[in-house]
Amino acid sequence: MKKQLLSATLLCASIGLQAQHIPSTIDSIFAPVKVGIPPSDAYIGLSKLESGEIRHYNFGEQAEPGNFYLSSKDNGLTWKKVNTPVGMPFADRQSPVSKEYIRVTHMPGMGVYCIRTEGGINGGRSIIKIADTNSIMVKPPIFIRGGKRIVVAAHGDVTPKGCYTYVSDDDGFTWTRSNIVTTPNHEKGGFHKGIRWNHGAVEPTVIELNDGKLWMIMRTSLDYHYEAFSEDGGLTWSETRPSPFYGTITMPTMNRLEDGRLLFFWCNTTPLPEMETANGVWDDVFTNRDVTHVAISDDDGKTWTGFRELYLTPKRNEAEYAGKGMDRSTHQAQMVEVAPGKILASIGQHETFRSMMLFDVDWLYETERFNDFSDGLNQWTVFNYIKGIKGHCSYNRIAGCETLPHADKEGKQMLHLKYKADDTLVSDIRGAVWNFPNMKQGTFQTSIRIPQGSEEVYLILNDRWMNPSDIVARHECMYEVKLDRKQLGIRDDKWHEVTIFWDLTKKNAPARIQVDGKKRNLRLNLKRPTLHGISYAHFMACPANDNPGIYVEWVKASK
Repeated sequence: MKKQLLSATLLCASIGLQAQHIPSTIDSIFAPVKVGIPPSDAYIGLSKLESGEIRHYNFGEQAEPGNFYLSSKDNGLTWKKVNTPVGMPFADRQSPVSKEYIRVTHMPGMGVYCIRTEGGINGGRSIIKIADTNSIMVKPPIFIRGGKRIVVAAHGDVTPKGCYTYVSDDDGFTWTRSNIVTTPNHEKGGFHKGIRWNHGAVEPTVIELNDGKLWMIMRTSLDYHYEAFSEDGGLTWSETRPSPFYGTITMPTMNRLEDGRLLFFWCNTTPLPEMETANGVWDDVFTNRDVTHVAISDDDGKTWTGFRELYLTPKRNEAEYAGKGMDRSTHQAQMVEVAPGKILASIGQHETFRSMMLFDVDWLYETERFNDFSDGLNQWTVFNYIKGIKGHCSYNRIAGCETLPHADKEGKQMLHLKYKADDTLVSDIRGAVWNFPNMKQGTFQTSIRIPQGSEEVYLILNDRWMNPSDIVARHECMYEVKLDRKQLGIRDDKWHEVTIFWDLTKKNAPARIQVDGKKRNLRLNLKRPTLHGISYAHFMACPANDNPGIYVEWVKASK
């Protein structure tokens, strides 16, 4: 399907908001807005030139055919296609020393090469061989030590399986490779009957910290991204350990803003437990690639704010999700700061899933979020997987719950959540998952109606996205409350407001509950500690006899 470049008059969906026009000025950008479609996998190809022009080249995996790039001269608001000569190699990051543009890339069957401009972006190109190693997913260069050293992260074609960095001290003419960085393998046990795809440490992202140390975060087969550090500018790396971020078989990306803050893009998600057929050799099916998150740090990575859903694929709840061919996921990201605090992020892999999003970093500092289903399920993940892997490592899906016309308020919607047995599904637990800004201290409020006979419906507060149907969420969450009449002191079929208060800065950190503003003698013990605070509400209807479930009128999270 051919892409249609988006203009400023095109309607698009802003994350967390109803469909809206793309703002006509960059100053009007706040919450994320879709402004275009990347022409290739999103982790490379996005470039900001010295002139201020933004380009997205179409090189890399799963690229659109042809010789061209997308160009924006208004900070990413509108785009046009620019054709280029056949065989013209690109170079996308500018050296602060020489002002030349540099790109390190793998050329299949030939090895790794550095492409370097001669005389600026419109000049010639020198192509310098770096290694015979068949590196893959080679990341854009970063310039450290005032630009005097170039560091490029990559992985592939090494034993043991792992990642590494290429380092240059002469502006890209000669290069040295670091030691290999490795991580532990995934092992079956607990909820896992099989072994995840054990691909080793891959797709690393690297940032220079204020003290001169380099920080690497990498994709792994475990529940966490892992991290390593270099004291010598990327020539040697420390042993790895779990990083502060959840993430499984998805790509992390970190960047530094012009004002010094750090921005981190990743999938703050956990896949379903592995089935017996998973043998660690290749992934059978990806079940955690529907959403890209972003967080910001004001203290060089010590603490993080946001943990917000930057892009939640619109196709996540669709029956014909799987399709054919390429990986249908939103993981992978790259960014440029188009204006102070204004970020253009390129996200995703498959041509119908990729997106370019503009947002203001101040959006990450919001302290509340509200939803009353006036935009349907645009903010929610509610799918169940249909048994049988289709396409490339994908399941087709059904919507596990639905919105209905409000029973008491004309023109309003409400969510209906109830268990329904279905042996055609991977798991027939029904759930609804909703994101809000991360909070160590906060409240979650919801207006719900619990009909007589409702059974086995739970409200879970968590620090990551987990599949709506994943029973593991009940074991690995921070708090869980059973939504039944007896426990909440509800005696009728009316709407009631349930509020949960938490303060994770306190010892043991029990949460408190109010119903209609009155405190309940109900203590919610902290089930599992969390580093960054709570950022998810998860309603879950578990296996039970036929019953009416519950209705949800609205939800709100706030500090």
